[in-house]
Amino acid sequence: MECKKLLELRTPLRMANNTTPLRYARNAAPYRIMGSLRYGLQLTVLFLCFFWTNGAEAAVDLHPLAPPNVSSPRATLKTFLDTMNDATQAYKAGHEHKAVALAERAARCLNLEKEPPALRHVMGFYMTLYLKETLDRIEIPPYDEIPDAKAVRTEKMTSWTIPYTEISIALVSEGSSTERFLFSSDTVRNAESYYEKVKDLPYTPQSGGGALLDQLKDTGSLIVPKSLVERLPNWARTEIFGEATWQWIGLIIYFGIAAGTILLLYKGGGGLLGMLDEKFQWGVKHSVGGLILPVTLILFSHVGLWFIIYGLRFLNADVYMPIAFVFLLISYGARIWLIGAVLNRIAAIFVFVGGIVRGGVDDQLVRLGFQALSVIIVGVMMVNLGARLGLPTYSLITGLGIGGLAVALAGREALSNVIGTVMIILDRPFKLGDYIVLGEGERGEVTEVGLRSTRIRTRDDILISIPNSVIANAKMINESAPVPASRIRVKIGVAYGSDLAKVEEVWLKIVQQNELVLSHPAPRIRFRRFGDSALDLELLCWIDPPELRGRIIHQLSWAIHEEFRKQGIEIPFPQRDIHIRTDR
Repeated sequence: MECKKLLELRTPLRMANNTTPLRYARNAAPYRIMGSLRYGLQLTVLFLCFFWTNGAEAAVDLHPLAPPNVSSPRATLKTFLDTMNDATQAYKAGHEHKAVALAERAARCLNLEKEPPALRHVMGFYMTLYLKETLDRIEIPPYDEIPDAKAVRTEKMTSWTIPYTEISIALVSEGSSTERFLFSSDTVRNAESYYEKVKDLPYTPQSGGGALLDQLKDTGSLIVPKSLVERLPNWARTEIFGEATWQWIGLIIYFGIAAGTILLLYKGGGGLLGMLDEKFQWGVKHSVGGLILPVTLILFSHVGLWFIIYGLRFLNADVYMPIAFVFLLISYGARIWLIGAVLNRIAAIFVFVGGIVRGGVDDQLVRLGFQALSVIIVGVMMVNLGARLGLPTYSLITGLGIGGLAVALAGREALSNVIGTVMIILDRPFKLGDYIVLGEGERGEVTEVGLRSTRIRTRDDILISIPNSVIANAKMINESAPVPASRIRVKIGVAYGSDLAKVEEVWLKIVQQNELVLSHPAPRIRFRRFGDSALDLELLCWIDPPELRGRIIHQLSWAIHEEFRKQGIEIPFPQRDIHIRTDR
């Protein structure tokens, strides 16, 4: 604006007859000198403004954070070609990192929205190389014939195609006021096929002496230098699916070395942790040993992605993409494995710090919570993986929902057991160590409450596994609740005519001598009924723990029989007197 204002400065006004006004005519020479100085000053300012503007634009272009100029088809094409020519020259000069950075900058002229997010970076780099190779072999109109920003606004253009080709530059709308013209998605996806069609054509004069793709192919890789590649036999340089045989051999060797390294770390690391546990009693093998394998798989996949790009220089996108997909799947699978293992160990820490009995209901509640968290995290990671691989997120979520419904229908028995587990955890009808009796007569100590079943151990040392859905819906007696002590009953009959006071005294003395019977609550004897053959009495006493019920009843019954025999107390057996009446 300042330069424009200086241009608008006028010379002294003249009369209509082109004569000088009187006040200027009196001393014209000094004013002529001043006018010359004024014009010189204007030209100097214009000159400085011009170079200041160009210098600022150059500084912006050179700034690493400045976006490429993609305001019109002309600007996009020029930016792309100029940047790739600079990348080629930088690579020839030995500045490989600078060349790669320039190629990545040129890739910002490509529309990669339809490519998988996880592969956009590498995909953009490869397609940039193929597109530059193609453009260097075809005739491109002069820049003044390509629409610029003014022509785009005037004609309201949304795309422009290089004549006689399918290579197009289209407007990308992202909801912002800035218009961006990028090489279209179809152009990007077909860049390699375009290159295959024109690769036998010579370079055009404006190509700058060859593109970067051939430079990369001719210089070997970071692992195998150019000098070694040139000494390889012909069969090793023969292409298979667009890549040299030595590259495929290198990939196979990498998988072999990686598998051996992973096995060595897993076995050797486990053995080393075991030795440390034996010497220092740290107990780290169980907690840390299970994390070695998923961590090494994650490292293997990430190093593999780097290796096929920079180590072996796989430049064929049709070959690189499937291999990259495999590495990504291994990486995400190992991450899911690692997250599950870490959450299990965190749950164990919670159980240990909280003093929770291992295998009990509280333990299962903590573990079930962390397992549910694991399922949620795995679901989120699967959706994220699908999005990074280019799968529609909403379709993936819908598919997971339908798949979950199918799994639920197919495994309804297992699902009912899981629901039964949740009901047991919330209702808490028993805890670990309780003695329970189920409706079908199973009786034993609760040893573990699992996600699918509950295990009880009988007095015969038999382990019974009962589905949680059965326990949740069955009648159950907990002999250890609400207090650990359990009451037993021992019934006995004495003959009619016996001294009941003496019977009670002798019986209570026998009970009090048994160390397994609790003194509080005190044992008591109750008279129940007049039986057909005896007076029926019942002993009520408390024991702890409940599993001693059988042993204590045996001891009491044995002692009662022996003491009653000594005291002359008769225990009658069932009998019936028959009186025969005869007529005289």
